[in-house]
Parts: sequence; structure tokens; C-alpha cells
Amino acid sequence: MIYIAKSIAALFTLTLLAFAALQFNDPDPVIWVSFYCLCAATPLLALANKFISPLFWLTLALCVLELVLTAPGAYNYYLHMEQEPLMQSMNPDKPYIEEAREFLGALIAVVLVCLSALLARYTVNNNK
Repeated sequence: MIYIAKSIAALFTLTLLAFAALQFNDPDPVIWVSFYCLCAATPLLALANKFISPLFWLTLALCVLELVLTAPGAYNYYLHMEQEPLMQSMNPDKPYIEEAREFLGALIAVVLVCLSALLARYTVNNNK
């Protein structure tokens, strides 16, 4: 079972690092690359049988902050979903499209970080 947990943690780490790599062409890459790399730290530490609680809570707080900041734009996109595809170039007249993408990215990140924390606790407790 420990190998499955570590495989999942490795998958989560690679997913979040891939998200970070995709942000290099973003208008504010430093923010987003840092955000996703910080999120990738929790599953990466789970691979090393470590769980650093302050890092987890900081990451979780940043994810929730991003969700709160982008939720209005995501809701606005939801209202225009029929007319606007999510995958289109950025448009200054439609900032809600970019905010919806950022919201989805933060939502995926918070889920992976929380699941990674559970995996980390499992691997730490079962490797003693």
C-alpha cells in the first residue's frame, strides 16, 4: 500500500510541476510558477516520508486566498459560459475568462495539496 501512496504523491508532484511549467508564458509568471512549485512541495515531501505542517497550512492558505480572489471572475464566467469558451486568448475586455482559469488551477491545486497531506501522514505513520 505504501508504494501506491508514493506513486500517487509522485503523480501529484509531477502534475503541479507541469502546471508551474505552463505558467512561464503567463503575464505574471513569477507569481504562478512560485505558487505551483510551493503546492508541489507537499506531495514531494510525502515522497520523502515527511510532513511539514506549517508549509501545508501556508500552502492551503494561499490556495484558499487565490480561490477567494478569483471566485467572482469564475462566477462571472459561469454566467457567460454559453457564449465564451474557456480556451481562448486573453482579452482585456473579458478578464473573467482568465480569472476562471486561475480559479480552476487553484481548485485543482488545493485538492492535490490536501490529498497529498493525507498521503504524507499515511506514509509517515506507516514507515516508523
